[in-house]
Formats: sequence, C-alpha cells, structure tokens
Amino acid sequence: MKRLQLEDLSKQLGYSKTLISMVLNGKADQYGISKKTQAIVLDAVAKLDYTPNKFAKALRTGKSNFIGLIVADISNPFYSTIAKNIETTLFDRGYNLMVCSTEEDEEREKKLIDMLINQQGVDGIIIASTLKNSDYFNSPRFQRTPLVFIDRILPLYNGNFVVTDNYGGSKEIVEALIKKGCKKILCLSVTPSYISTIDDRIKGFVDATEKHNLNLGSEFIAPINFNKIQEDTLTTLKKMFYLHPDIDAVYSLNNHLGTATLKAFKDKSLSKYYDKVKLACFDDIDLFNLVDKPVLSVSQPVDDIGRNASLLMLDIIDGKKENKSMLVLPTSLIVR
Repeated sequence: MKRLQLEDLSKQLGYSKTLISMVLNGKADQYGISKKTQAIVLDAVAKLDYTPNKFAKALRTGKSNFIGLIVADISNPFYSTIAKNIETTLFDRGYNLMVCSTEEDEEREKKLIDMLINQQGVDGIIIASTLKNSDYFNSPRFQRTPLVFIDRILPLYNGNFVVTDNYGGSKEIVEALIKKGCKKILCLSVTPSYISTIDDRIKGFVDATEKHNLNLGSEFIAPINFNKIQEDTLTTLKKMFYLHPDIDAVYSLNNHLGTATLKAFKDKSLSKYYDKVKLACFDDIDLFNLVDKPVLSVSQPVDDIGRNASLLMLDIIDGKKENKSMLVLPTSLIVR
C-alpha cells in the first residue's frame, strides 16, 4: 500500500498542492483558507486508505499526543532518570515524549521551545528552564501549550512547578559535615549561578556555616564553568588547597561536580589531601557506592519529580487543573 502523495490528494480534491500544503502545515488561517476547506482536506487525509498521516489527524483533533521535555543535560543521571519516569507515566496514558537538552544555553532553549510548539505541535512542555526570568513565558501561546516546570523555579512567575527542597537539603548536608568536625568547607558551585537550584543550595551552605560561626567568606564558594567542569574543578581545587591547605571538606553542588572532584583528587598535587578531606555532594549517584571513600550525599526524589510532573501535565491537558501549583518534594541525607 503506497504512502499518500500530495499530488494524489490534489487530483482527488481539486485543490492545488500549495493550498493543501498550507493546510497540512498549519498555515491555512494565515493565508485566509476557509475553515470549510481546511476540514475537507484534513478529513480526506485522515480517512483515505493509505498510511495514516498523524500530523493531519493532530491538526484535525487539536491533539498530537506528544509532550516535550526540555532539560539542561540529558546525559546527567538526574535528568535521564526523570525523563524515564515521565516517559513511563505518559506512555501508560497514550502519550509519547520528545526530549531535548539546552546545555544551559538560553537561546538554545528558546529555539527548542519554538520547535516543539510550531513544528512538532506538542500538547504541552515539561521544562527545567535555564532562563533568568519569566518574561519569555508570559506569551499568550503558553495558554494554548501548557507548561510544567521541574527542578527550577522562575522568580515571580505564576506557573506550575515540581521541585525539591534545595535549600533545606543543602543546609542539612552542611550541618552534617560540621557535626563531623569540619570547619573549613569548600563549596563548588556551577554556572549559571542564578538558577534557583544552585542559588538555594548556596544559601543553605551560607546559612549553615554562619550559624556555626565558621567565618567562611565568598572565596569558599567557587563557581565552576558548566562547559568545563572537569578542567575547572581540577584548577580550582589546586588553587584553593595551595592557598588553604587546611580545607577539611569539599561540598559539590551537583553530581557532575562530585564526579569531577573524585577524579581531581587523583592528581599528584591533590592526592596527599584525599585521605584528610571529607567529600559531600548534593545528588546521590551509584558511583558513590563504588569508590573507596565515603561520600555524604543528598538524595533527590527523582522518581516522584517525573511522575508528579507528568500527572500534573495530563490534568492540565484534560482540563482537571486550572489553579497554578507549587509542589516542593523533600530530600533525604545519605550517610556512608
């Protein structure tokens, strides 16, 4: 059975291939094609005994049964696990998932959103946004394409969020280091530092250290370039241990930093500190169960993030959810 061709449809309906193409690409209103003509074209495409045209059916029903997921880095175990849970939940309800990575690039994020909405026609987008503020998301088109934000909060934006308690988890892990006798704790942050997860974790670090009068200045919060994590982590640790050889703990604000820190301590200039320093990380990954050094970590409820975000999106699409909501999930401390 051959695939439906534009020329076949043109001959059968008596409409030009240009007109039919405009209808199938969602540009009929833009070029003044009547609703009646649009309906004739879409009905013919959907009913003809050829390979089904899913795009045409989507235009006809107003639903694509696709949800977009935009994250910073799909290679990060945190986001890949969330994606898996989202995909499982959506698939059980007849939806498919399209996953994109921004690499923490604001312009790339905007292009991906435009692609998902304008070219793919997704029914909604679940997103861990890199944008600094909410101005971009105040467009009327997001009333037609609902958003659910995960992991990160956009300040002053009235939206739907599923996040974890980054401040509380960070404060708890730093308190645990202090109880173990640590007094000079180096915090490895990551750019862009304005993102709410990083900002809240830094606030938790600062509040915990100030509470115990450790008198650590801003020098002990070291920003690491997202695009050069391995290189910058090694350079920063070398510099800080040279200036402060009495550093007794290194606290990494995400799992990539935690992994880079373990790797950096294999360097000859840092290996002598390895047995003396305690390691902590906001994120818990399997690697920490395999290394010979205990790593104190914060475990995030990644399964719950994915499942709750999916169910929230489905409720919005089905019209069961109208009020905006903020779901903050608790973290747990993993002591090894």
